[in-house]
Amino acid sequence: MVTSPAPAATPLHRDLVELLQVTRAAERDLFGRLAPAQRDAAPEGGGWSPKDVQAHLAAWRGIEARRLRDAAGEAGATSGDPAVSDDTDVANDALHAMTAGQAWQQVTAGADASVEALAAAIGGSTFDALCVCDESQVAGIGANAANHALGHLGDIAQLAGDAARFDGYAADVEAVLRRRHLPPRDAGVMLYNLACHRALTGAVDEARRLLRDAFAQRADLVVEARQDPDLVTLRDELEGLASS
Repeated sequence: MVTSPAPAATPLHRDLVELLQVTRAAERDLFGRLAPAQRDAAPEGGGWSPKDVQAHLAAWRGIEARRLRDAAGEAGATSGDPAVSDDTDVANDALHAMTAGQAWQQVTAGADASVEALAAAIGGSTFDALCVCDESQVAGIGANAANHALGHLGDIAQLAGDAARFDGYAADVEAVLRRRHLPPRDAGVMLYNLACHRALTGAVDEARRLLRDAFAQRADLVVEARQDPDLVTLRDELEGLASS
């Protein structure tokens, strides 16, 4: 059961927790569609298994929760965690080494616990704290929650042979973003990542629509888009989408 924020929470608090709930439900659905052997096996040529991906998502949610607790004044909350300035690949390797030997039941328990911890940390944070973002980061509060999952769950859906399941999750995320309660800095990145997914799956008109909205909220994302291999089919249209 996900812990809900206090009744006095703002729409931002409620939407962030709802995004967590939507994400965890999508994880249960998509990972649950994989046979155990497929879920636990690394792909040919190396890399992470789907089980590793689930553990990875959970680990970063836990880190985000502790960072919020640290910002709220809980001394030592992030002790042992990677710093925001640390190299992400190095941090990911260290986190993977900690969870690679876990059984699936441990991984799912950790995923549930990470959602509970982050929902509680969001509920205990002020509105201003949730909107603070280091300018060196691409995204703030969404980076290690729903936005992070957007970068992985599409691949899991493809592996499961049911891309439509991810499309349903993406629609749920977009519905929350349409309420305009998340800061444009974060909402813009999530809409951009949804556009990348749509472009890769051939839904080019949907990708255009999402990019227009993403650029309206984060004009700087046009620079990222020019170099993004996910958007190569739309590269000649980016300036027009940003100005429309």
